[in-house]
Amino acid sequence: MTRHPLLPIVAAFAAGIGAAPHFYLTATEQIWLLTLLCAGAALLLWMNRQSYGLFACWLAFFLCGAFFAAAEHHYLPPDHLDRLVSQGLLQPEAPLEITGWARAPSDRRPGRETLDFEVEEIHQAGRSVPATGGVRIYYFLNQNGPPSLGVNYGTRLTVLLEDLRRPRNFLTPDSFDWEAYMRRQGIVFTARVRGPEDFEVLPGRAGSWWQAGVYHLRNRFLANLDRLYAADGGLRDRGAILKAMLLGDDNWLSPHVESVFQASGTYHVLVVSGWNVFAFAIPLLWLTAQLRLPELLGAVLVAAAVVCFALLAEGGAAVSRAALMFLIYLLARHYYRERAALNSIAAAALILLLLHPSDLWDAGFQLSFFAVLVLAAVAVPLIAWIAAPYRVALRNLDNRNHELLFQPRQAQFRNDFRVLLDFFCGPPRKDHIPRKWLRTMLSWSAYGLLWVAEGLLFTGLIQVGLFLATVLYFHRLTWSGVFANLAVLPMASGIVVIGLPLLFLSVIWWRAAEWGAVILGWATSALEWVVEHSARWELLNRRIPAPPIWLAMAFVLLLIAMAIVVARRSWWTGAVAVALAVCCVVLSLAPYPAQLSPGKLEVAVLDVGQGDSIFVSFPNGATMLVDGGGAIPIPGSPPPRLDVGESVVSPYLWSRNIQKLDYVVLTHNHWDHMGGLKAVLENFRVRELWMGRDPGNRSMDWLRAIAAGRGTRTVHVADGINKSIGGVEVQILSPPPNWAPRRVSNDDSIVLRLGYKGRHILLPGDVESRMERRLVEEDEPLSSDVLKVAHHGSRTSSTKAFLQQVAPQFGIISVGAFQRFGQPNDEVLEALRSAGVRLYRTDLDGTTTASTDGHRLDITTYRDTLRPWPRFSP
Repeated sequence: MTRHPLLPIVAAFAAGIGAAPHFYLTATEQIWLLTLLCAGAALLLWMNRQSYGLFACWLAFFLCGAFFAAAEHHYLPPDHLDRLVSQGLLQPEAPLEITGWARAPSDRRPGRETLDFEVEEIHQAGRSVPATGGVRIYYFLNQNGPPSLGVNYGTRLTVLLEDLRRPRNFLTPDSFDWEAYMRRQGIVFTARVRGPEDFEVLPGRAGSWWQAGVYHLRNRFLANLDRLYAADGGLRDRGAILKAMLLGDDNWLSPHVESVFQASGTYHVLVVSGWNVFAFAIPLLWLTAQLRLPELLGAVLVAAAVVCFALLAEGGAAVSRAALMFLIYLLARHYYRERAALNSIAAAALILLLLHPSDLWDAGFQLSFFAVLVLAAVAVPLIAWIAAPYRVALRNLDNRNHELLFQPRQAQFRNDFRVLLDFFCGPPRKDHIPRKWLRTMLSWSAYGLLWVAEGLLFTGLIQVGLFLATVLYFHRLTWSGVFANLAVLPMASGIVVIGLPLLFLSVIWWRAAEWGAVILGWATSALEWVVEHSARWELLNRRIPAPPIWLAMAFVLLLIAMAIVVARRSWWTGAVAVALAVCCVVLSLAPYPAQLSPGKLEVAVLDVGQGDSIFVSFPNGATMLVDGGGAIPIPGSPPPRLDVGESVVSPYLWSRNIQKLDYVVLTHNHWDHMGGLKAVLENFRVRELWMGRDPGNRSMDWLRAIAAGRGTRTVHVADGINKSIGGVEVQILSPPPNWAPRRVSNDDSIVLRLGYKGRHILLPGDVESRMERRLVEEDEPLSSDVLKVAHHGSRTSSTKAFLQQVAPQFGIISVGAFQRFGQPNDEVLEALRSAGVRLYRTDLDGTTTASTDGHRLDITTYRDTLRPWPRFSP
């Protein structure tokens, strides 16, 4: 601990942040306790009780972490937008005008543009109120509007808005915490504008002049990349990759490019992250050493280049972390040398957590620091101990005087290798050129093999460092990255080192930049080729659920043990390495039992926004997914980037340790039901895909092709088909067998009735009044205890006769927030309440689960599981 004193301090501080949501002390009580701890620590150290004194110091830092995290969560300036809402001075749902300035240039991406706006004043209902806080404004491109808002950094504006909307999470277990993500970016509300007619440009500018200059240069670089790699020349992907790697603009990456980089375990090189900073800085350090520049001058030049790179990449959180870490490392290296790496990493983490404690929960933060800690504490010292000395020992083999420069083991290795060369090639003779060449070739081949072994050890350990966070946050297993990164890392480093000077060259000498762009394009194509082929190794690329907490803790403890034994060069290193490898194998196989309810029928209506996705588990452990949700496309715009199947449905299934589904049911061919099924079919082993009668179109053909490629059997179902699954009677009530639609409609929906002993649950999809009338007239068995209300509570469904026939006790409406499509309809809600139905809504209650043992019926909601932070103010 004394060698790296900042490590236990930052660990204690981070533990305090983690405990803050469960720390039931007010601010005053925490300050008093902290004062006592500091006094006690000082007394113990004065009494020369070092161990007890250090422990008291760590407790004090633990308490500081809890205090800072609670303060960040609870404290708001007096004129903050949230405070104005709580005081009744701002009505978010009413029209208003906001005055302020653009934090950054408007950010273009396919189909839409966003603008982060710093509010200074709000005007509503004839009243003006000073305000602070960020609003993210969306502009969706349309045929009648301009292609861009064209707002620059610092532009002062008044914006007319119809309303303000808070960022909202999907209230489904394990889905992405969008609210926390936006809060870390300083965004309080989101809003939407029709176009420039909602903007009024005001005189003057805000912000800093130097940041305006950085944004201007960045925009020029982006425009030059567009010219160098024009889309009409077939170079769109190449230009998009370079934009992402060099300037952090990942808005134009195609879904295919993103997916292959993710599957190959090389996504970290695609977006400007901490790795890109080190890939840029380390070659510069090497160059300053080769030029024999004074160490301090070289460090200053490299630091200036790193800061410039971080600014041009918009100073994102990952880039800022890495830049700060590297700058502290340069400073610590100048003074402390040997202990610079780990202490500089800990110092950077402590500074960042002091400024923004909630960054601890950011996946990028954890990935960055896990990776560099494993790199500094395990990978580099282990390679320096067991691999690099033997590779270096192969140099100048025939010069026996060099044995004096090596340790006995390496000297013996040189001697043994010389004996092998003499056996295969004969002793060295100056007059025997072929023999000399053969000896040299074999020596360099062995040198190269050891270099490759070092590289595999390095990338393997980095993959181990990223492994736990990658599985926890992305449920992705990418061991192919061990091999892919051996080629990708040096290639991407070369692209970054060449690409950034090329961008500056494009400003002053365009013709030379065009020549350089050809070489850079070839390098990018080679990188794409390697990544494409690595992504095909399906055995090494899997999607798996997160491990249980005890296994995750065991993995972390083994990593810590590995760092300790490697630092001491202990003989226990082999045993710890084997234990760590076994733990990695268990994590990779993920042999965890699914979290189901044996002996019960369970139906969970997931919150997927405006759409349907329903998970069903049967008493015998069989599973079914009815629909997969899907973000509804905006007419005339590219498909939405949000994949509900990937971001919401799949994480929910993984949260229950589910890796295979017995049945997937697509009720009908509308995007808000089928959009997420592509991800589900790719992420899980599915036995059967049930579909109804459809008119046939590209979307259905596409889904059937995916199912066939994954070995999933497609089954067409209709009224009259019954199936018993684990004692549950599954009845198909619609569509009728002779249903032959000419175009897609809601009445194509498969209607499922699940009966377990004396309890029934009805899932009618999006059927409307026409099909409801047929179900009633044909006297279908509709009576059910729970009704998933048809078509999100639309007024075209839930007719009086249908509700009377079903006679449910409970109704669950799957619907998006803000009543975007006027759903649920007020008249339908009143009709359901009048019928005595107790209603649950996914937009208000989140994922709603009905479970029954055939007698007792229980309804639970995700909202009920959420716990607020404890009180902080006195």
